[in-house]
Amino acid sequence: MKPTNCNKVKIDSINYLSFKHNHSCFCLYICSQRLKLIAMQEKEINWPEIDTYLFDLGGVIVDISPAAAIEAFSRLGLKNLDVQITQAHHQGLFKQYELGAITTDEFIEQIQELLPQRVKDIQIVNAWNEMIVAFRKERIEVVEKLKCRYPVYLLSNTNELHCKKYTQMADGYENAEKLFTEVFYSYKIKQSKPDLGAFKKVVEETGLNPSTTLFLDDSQINLNAAAKLGFQTLLISKEQTIEKLFSWL
Repeated sequence: MKPTNCNKVKIDSINYLSFKHNHSCFCLYICSQRLKLIAMQEKEINWPEIDTYLFDLGGVIVDISPAAAIEAFSRLGLKNLDVQITQAHHQGLFKQYELGAITTDEFIEQIQELLPQRVKDIQIVNAWNEMIVAFRKERIEVVEKLKCRYPVYLLSNTNELHCKKYTQMADGYENAEKLFTEVFYSYKIKQSKPDLGAFKKVVEETGLNPSTTLFLDDSQINLNAAAKLGFQTLLISKEQTIEKLFSWL
Protein backbone atom coordinates (compact mmCIF):
# COMPACT_ATOMS: atom_id res chain seq x y z
CA MET A 1 0.00 0.00 0.00
CA LYS A 2 2.81 2.38 0.83
CA PRO A 3 4.37 2.36 -2.67
CA THR A 4 0.90 2.99 -4.16
CA ASN A 5 0.38 6.03 -1.94
CA CYS A 6 3.80 7.35 -2.86
CA ASN A 7 3.01 6.93 -6.54
CA LYS A 8 -0.32 8.73 -6.05
CA VAL A 9 1.43 11.63 -4.33
CA LYS A 10 3.95 11.77 -7.19
CA ILE A 11 1.20 11.74 -9.82
CA ASP A 12 -0.79 14.38 -7.93
CA SER A 13 2.33 16.56 -7.75
CA ILE A 14 2.86 16.26 -11.49
CA ASN A 15 -0.79 17.10 -12.17
CA TYR A 16 -0.60 20.08 -9.82
CA LEU A 17 2.55 21.40 -11.48
CA SER A 18 1.00 20.89 -14.91
CA PHE A 19 -2.14 22.76 -13.83
CA LYS A 20 -0.07 25.55 -12.28
CA HIS A 21 1.98 25.91 -15.49
CA ASN A 22 -1.09 25.94 -17.75
CA HIS A 23 -2.91 28.37 -15.45
CA SER A 24 0.09 30.71 -15.44
CA CYS A 25 0.27 30.60 -19.24
CA PHE A 26 -3.44 31.34 -19.48
CA CYS A 27 -3.12 34.30 -17.10
CA LEU A 28 -0.19 35.65 -19.11
CA TYR A 29 -2.23 35.32 -22.31
CA ILE A 30 -5.20 37.19 -20.78
CA CYS A 31 -2.89 39.95 -19.51
CA SER A 32 -1.27 40.31 -22.93
CA GLN A 33 -4.67 40.61 -24.60
CA ARG A 34 -5.77 43.25 -22.10
CA LEU A 35 -2.57 45.23 -22.64
CA LYS A 36 -3.08 44.99 -26.39
CA LEU A 37 -6.64 46.32 -26.04
CA ILE A 38 -5.49 49.16 -23.77
CA ALA A 39 -2.77 50.06 -26.27
CA MET A 40 -5.34 50.19 -29.06
CA GLN A 41 -7.67 52.34 -26.98
CA GLU A 42 -4.91 54.72 -25.96
CA LYS A 43 -3.36 55.08 -29.42
CA GLU A 44 -2.76 58.75 -29.94
CA ILE A 45 -4.80 60.59 -32.55
CA ASN A 46 -2.84 62.74 -34.94
CA TRP A 47 -5.21 65.70 -34.72
CA PRO A 48 -3.39 67.98 -37.20
CA GLU A 49 -3.86 65.33 -39.89
CA ILE A 50 -7.62 64.91 -39.38
CA ASP A 51 -9.55 66.38 -42.30
CA THR A 52 -12.69 64.20 -42.21
CA TYR A 53 -15.02 62.85 -39.53
CA LEU A 54 -17.06 59.64 -39.58
CA PHE A 55 -19.62 59.26 -36.79
CA ASP A 56 -21.66 56.41 -35.42
CA LEU A 57 -25.24 57.42 -34.53
CA GLY A 58 -26.67 55.57 -31.50
CA GLY A 59 -24.73 56.10 -28.29
CA VAL A 60 -22.58 58.77 -29.93
CA ILE A 61 -24.90 61.42 -31.38
CA VAL A 62 -28.33 60.10 -30.41
CA ASP A 63 -29.05 58.69 -26.93
CA ILE A 64 -30.40 55.16 -27.11
CA SER A 65 -31.81 52.67 -24.59
CA PRO A 66 -31.99 49.01 -25.66
CA ALA A 67 -33.43 48.28 -22.20
CA ALA A 68 -36.42 50.53 -22.92
CA ALA A 69 -37.23 48.60 -26.12
CA ILE A 70 -36.79 45.26 -24.35
CA GLU A 71 -39.18 46.39 -21.60
CA ALA A 72 -41.71 47.68 -24.14
CA PHE A 73 -41.74 44.36 -26.00
CA SER A 74 -42.00 42.54 -22.69
CA ARG A 75 -45.21 44.44 -21.95
CA LEU A 76 -46.58 43.15 -25.25
CA GLY A 77 -45.75 39.60 -24.20
CA LEU A 78 -42.43 39.12 -26.01
CA LYS A 79 -39.87 38.15 -23.37
CA ASN A 80 -36.13 37.46 -23.11
CA LEU A 81 -34.91 39.77 -25.87
CA ASP A 82 -31.81 40.96 -24.01
CA VAL A 83 -29.61 38.65 -26.12
CA GLN A 84 -31.03 39.86 -29.44
CA ILE A 85 -31.30 43.58 -28.65
CA THR A 86 -28.04 45.12 -27.44
CA GLN A 87 -26.24 48.46 -27.32
CA ALA A 88 -24.03 47.81 -30.32
CA HIS A 89 -24.83 44.62 -32.25
CA HIS A 90 -28.30 43.12 -32.59
CA GLN A 91 -28.93 39.44 -33.28
CA GLY A 92 -31.57 37.24 -34.89
CA LEU A 93 -34.63 38.93 -36.35
CA PHE A 94 -33.36 42.38 -35.32
CA LYS A 95 -30.04 41.77 -37.10
CA GLN A 96 -31.90 40.77 -40.27
CA TYR A 97 -33.92 43.98 -40.12
CA GLU A 98 -30.78 46.02 -39.51
CA LEU A 99 -29.16 44.48 -42.60
CA GLY A 100 -32.17 45.17 -44.79
CA ALA A 101 -32.70 41.43 -45.28
CA ILE A 102 -36.37 41.91 -44.39
CA THR A 103 -38.71 44.86 -44.93
CA THR A 104 -40.46 46.81 -42.19
CA ASP A 105 -43.74 45.02 -42.95
CA GLU A 106 -41.99 41.64 -42.70
CA PHE A 107 -40.31 42.69 -39.45
CA ILE A 108 -43.64 43.69 -37.89
CA GLU A 109 -45.35 40.50 -39.07
CA GLN A 110 -42.58 38.29 -37.69
CA ILE A 111 -42.88 40.06 -34.34
CA GLN A 112 -46.65 39.43 -34.44
CA GLU A 113 -45.99 35.72 -34.89
CA LEU A 114 -43.80 35.68 -31.78
CA LEU A 115 -46.41 37.37 -29.56
CA PRO A 116 -48.89 35.37 -27.47
CA GLN A 117 -51.66 37.31 -29.22
CA ARG A 118 -51.73 39.82 -32.05
CA VAL A 119 -51.57 43.54 -31.27
CA LYS A 120 -51.90 46.63 -33.42
CA ASP A 121 -48.92 47.13 -35.73
CA ILE A 122 -48.36 50.60 -34.30
CA GLN A 123 -47.79 49.06 -30.86
CA ILE A 124 -44.87 47.08 -32.27
CA VAL A 125 -43.51 50.18 -34.01
CA ASN A 126 -43.75 52.17 -30.79
CA ALA A 127 -42.12 49.42 -28.74
CA TRP A 128 -39.19 49.21 -31.14
CA ASN A 129 -38.83 52.99 -31.27
CA GLU A 130 -38.56 53.18 -27.48
CA MET A 131 -34.86 52.59 -28.08
CA ILE A 132 -34.39 56.05 -29.62
CA VAL A 133 -34.36 58.39 -26.64
CA ALA A 134 -33.01 61.87 -27.41
CA PHE A 135 -31.11 64.03 -29.89
CA ARG A 136 -29.40 66.58 -27.68
CA LYS A 137 -29.07 70.17 -28.85
CA GLU A 138 -25.40 70.34 -27.85
CA ARG A 139 -24.61 67.37 -30.09
CA ILE A 140 -26.43 68.94 -32.99
CA GLU A 141 -24.24 72.00 -32.46
CA VAL A 142 -21.05 69.90 -32.44
CA VAL A 143 -21.89 68.35 -35.80
CA GLU A 144 -22.90 71.72 -37.24
CA LYS A 145 -19.61 73.34 -36.21
CA LEU A 146 -17.51 70.45 -37.49
CA LYS A 147 -19.33 70.45 -40.83
CA CYS A 148 -18.47 74.12 -41.30
CA ARG A 149 -14.81 73.05 -41.47
CA TYR A 150 -14.72 69.41 -42.58
CA PRO A 151 -16.74 66.71 -44.34
CA VAL A 152 -18.81 64.90 -41.69
CA TYR A 153 -20.19 61.46 -42.54
CA LEU A 154 -22.48 59.09 -40.67
CA LEU A 155 -22.18 55.28 -40.63
CA SER A 156 -24.86 53.59 -38.55
CA ASN A 157 -26.10 50.09 -37.88
CA THR A 158 -29.78 50.94 -38.06
CA ASN A 159 -33.11 50.24 -39.71
CA GLU A 160 -35.96 52.01 -41.47
CA LEU A 161 -38.17 52.60 -38.41
CA HIS A 162 -35.36 54.04 -36.30
CA CYS A 163 -34.24 56.23 -39.19
CA LYS A 164 -37.72 57.66 -39.57
CA LYS A 165 -37.78 58.49 -35.87
CA TYR A 166 -34.33 59.99 -35.38
CA THR A 167 -34.49 62.15 -38.52
CA GLN A 168 -37.46 64.02 -37.03
CA MET A 169 -35.81 64.63 -33.65
CA ALA A 170 -33.22 67.30 -34.43
CA ASP A 171 -34.44 70.76 -33.43
CA GLY A 172 -34.29 73.16 -36.37
CA TYR A 173 -34.12 70.40 -38.98
CA GLU A 174 -36.94 68.96 -41.02
CA ASN A 175 -34.64 66.02 -41.65
CA ALA A 176 -31.60 65.40 -39.41
CA GLU A 177 -29.72 63.85 -42.33
CA LYS A 178 -29.04 67.42 -43.49
CA LEU A 179 -26.62 67.70 -40.58
CA PHE A 180 -24.18 65.41 -42.40
CA THR A 181 -22.26 65.54 -45.65
CA GLU A 182 -23.58 62.05 -46.43
CA VAL A 183 -25.18 59.20 -44.47
CA PHE A 184 -24.71 55.44 -44.68
CA TYR A 185 -27.22 53.08 -43.05
CA SER A 186 -26.65 49.34 -42.68
CA TYR A 187 -30.14 48.49 -43.90
CA LYS A 188 -29.50 50.39 -47.13
CA ILE A 189 -25.92 49.31 -47.87
CA LYS A 190 -26.73 45.73 -46.73
CA GLN A 191 -23.65 45.62 -44.52
CA SER A 192 -23.10 46.44 -40.88
CA LYS A 193 -20.21 47.23 -38.58
CA PRO A 194 -17.88 45.64 -37.67
CA ASP A 195 -17.79 44.02 -41.13
CA LEU A 196 -15.00 45.64 -43.11
CA GLY A 197 -17.33 45.86 -46.11
CA ALA A 198 -19.35 48.59 -44.37
CA PHE A 199 -16.27 50.79 -44.00
CA LYS A 200 -15.05 50.00 -47.51
CA LYS A 201 -18.42 51.09 -48.87
CA VAL A 202 -18.01 54.51 -47.22
CA VAL A 203 -14.48 54.86 -48.60
CA GLU A 204 -15.58 53.88 -52.12
CA GLU A 205 -18.57 56.22 -52.15
CA THR A 206 -16.88 59.26 -50.63
CA GLY A 207 -13.24 58.91 -51.62
CA LEU A 208 -12.14 59.79 -48.08
CA ASN A 209 -8.67 58.88 -46.88
CA PRO A 210 -8.92 56.55 -43.84
CA SER A 211 -5.56 57.71 -42.44
CA THR A 212 -6.82 61.31 -42.16
CA THR A 213 -10.34 60.37 -41.06
CA LEU A 214 -11.39 60.10 -37.41
CA PHE A 215 -14.04 57.44 -36.78
CA LEU A 216 -16.00 57.86 -33.54
CA ASP A 217 -18.05 54.96 -32.14
CA ASP A 218 -19.18 53.59 -28.78
CA SER A 219 -18.12 50.04 -29.69
CA GLN A 220 -14.47 49.02 -29.41
CA ILE A 221 -15.17 46.11 -31.76
CA ASN A 222 -16.25 48.54 -34.47
CA LEU A 223 -13.23 50.75 -33.83
CA ASN A 224 -10.86 47.79 -34.12
CA ALA A 225 -12.37 46.91 -37.49
CA ALA A 226 -11.99 50.46 -38.79
CA ALA A 227 -8.39 50.60 -37.55
CA LYS A 228 -7.56 47.59 -39.76
CA LEU A 229 -8.34 49.79 -42.76
CA GLY A 230 -6.19 52.62 -41.46
CA PHE A 231 -8.83 54.84 -39.85
CA GLN A 232 -7.90 56.88 -36.80
CA THR A 233 -10.40 55.95 -34.09
CA LEU A 234 -11.84 57.21 -30.84
CA LEU A 235 -14.09 55.47 -28.32
CA ILE A 236 -17.09 57.50 -27.17
CA SER A 237 -18.54 56.75 -23.73
CA LYS A 238 -20.58 58.32 -20.96
CA GLU A 239 -17.35 59.77 -19.62
CA GLN A 240 -16.02 60.89 -23.00
CA THR A 241 -18.90 62.39 -24.97
CA ILE A 242 -18.60 64.34 -28.21
CA GLU A 243 -19.72 67.49 -26.36
CA LYS A 244 -16.68 67.23 -24.06
CA LEU A 245 -14.34 66.12 -26.82
CA PHE A 246 -15.19 69.06 -29.08
CA SER A 247 -15.73 71.70 -26.41
CA TRP A 248 -13.00 73.76 -28.12
CA LEU A 249 -15.15 74.36 -31.19
